[in-house]
Amino acid sequence: MTTVLSDAVASELRVHLGEVCAQIGVDPDGASLVKYTMNAVFVAPPFVIRLASGSQAATLARRVVSVAACLEQAGTPTVRLASGVASQPIFSGEWVATAWQYVPTVSDEPKPVDLAAPLRALHSLERLDVALPLWSPVEKFRRRLHAAAALPPEEAAELERWSRMELGIRAADLLRDLHLRCDKVEEDVDRVAWRLPSGVIHGDAHTGNILLPAPGDGAIARSEPLLCDLDGLCIGPQEWDLVPTAHGATRFGRSPADYQGFVDAYGFDITAWTGWSVLRRIRELQLVTSTIDALAGRPAVANELANRLRSLLADDVSATWTRYR
Repeated sequence: MTTVLSDAVASELRVHLGEVCAQIGVDPDGASLVKYTMNAVFVAPPFVIRLASGSQAATLARRVVSVAACLEQAGTPTVRLASGVASQPIFSGEWVATAWQYVPTVSDEPKPVDLAAPLRALHSLERLDVALPLWSPVEKFRRRLHAAAALPPEEAAELERWSRMELGIRAADLLRDLHLRCDKVEEDVDRVAWRLPSGVIHGDAHTGNILLPAPGDGAIARSEPLLCDLDGLCIGPQEWDLVPTAHGATRFGRSPADYQGFVDAYGFDITAWTGWSVLRRIRELQLVTSTIDALAGRPAVANELANRLRSLLADDVSATWTRYR
């Protein structure tokens, strides 16, 4: 995640946040930015507001609103849409927002084991009354790469400078390399022998997308961990939802014991399965393409992305990555 932004980016976000808040009756002056990777997430009591832009943002937001309503009806441990907001999503120019119930959380950071029960609950759903897309991660990566190749001149020049300075290659060569990696992993995933059922999956099930509600809050009907960020819900292999915890232990230097706790609670160790290396490569492409078309004004993201790409381009699987700040 990141909250380190240029003045121009921060100002743009605040303008759109103000317009959204005016539509739902919330004071934007009390809002604070929690993170901004692919979406800008603000806490604006009593709500959490997620702002997004891009050609797919409105379509995705409409689907997420429908998905959240279905999950609530099914009693799935997920975050809830804001009550009292008449119509969602909410629009501000080319930006689109969704508003969610704010969940007070404990001070402890979630651990991998906290993901196990919510994921098992989600994976137990036979269906949702929403037309969910089929899992197709590489398609999304390619959209990001095409967007990076079509940036406006000023942003394209900044990407070029960054690529030459940090990676020693032209931006066009970087994007070409990533496209080729997408082609290769797409061929490889077609040959994977899946072990778990296909069904409703979260799509991005890491500990940053789990909330641990504080006990005793009257507004919270349940105290177990809640899944948030429902953008990636789709129909696909359940193994994919197990990848982020394993990748956290193998690439981000997180505790092997914590990962084993997740394995014991969920009941499957993806790192001992033959398809792990393919899904690991898909995860790494996800984590380097997710921000490549939106680096302008986000120096912390740009620095960490350079770190990730240097190891990826060198096929170095031992280098440690860190979360976006």
